[in-house]
Amino acid sequence: MDFGKLEKGKWAPRMALPRSPNMYNPMLTYTVRFKRLEVQPNITVNYYTINRYKEGEFINGQITVNSKELINKAVAVFHRCDPDGINCEYFQMWTLTGLCNKLKDKNQVWSRWYGSFDPPMVCPLNKVTYQLRNATFDLGVALLLYPQVTDYQWRVVQKFYTDDIFIGSYTMEFYFFGYRKKTKSVLKLQ
Repeated sequence: MDFGKLEKGKWAPRMALPRSPNMYNPMLTYTVRFKRLEVQPNITVNYYTINRYKEGEFINGQITVNSKELINKAVAVFHRCDPDGINCEYFQMWTLTGLCNKLKDKNQVWSRWYGSFDPPMVCPLNKVTYQLRNATFDLGVALLLYPQVTDYQWRVVQKFYTDDIFIGSYTMEFYFFGYRKKTKSVLKLQ
């Protein structure tokens, strides 16, 4: 049927819009599912595990920053990928300076992640071995920034600098998994 030549008084057939199978559903509870963590020069992951507790997933491990330089800038490059995580496209980039203040910020996408480092990440950021304990992200903050965050798998590359000198980076791949929570009935049928 040619939609450009509809006759007067005739209805056009209703076309279904393509719908992402992962489209955010407010009736579901979402959690982060980690796929991979990879590091580049001057940052070493001595070990890491992805652990599941109840419905959540967390990364535990040990990371060492192998640089004498003090880190004062981070650049996060976000790529969003299709539901299979294969085809990815550049989404956006955040450049963060003044890291000492940013690490103290609460209710940010990175707050729960960097809040899980032991010893705590405090300035100056220099050569230290950190333990990650139950590291994850706060989905609520991510949904406020980008409501379609659950529609994609994500590849995030976080690069660290001393001014304009590249120190190292890590790449993380993850997605958000939606599930129905079991609820207890509050109605008593008699």
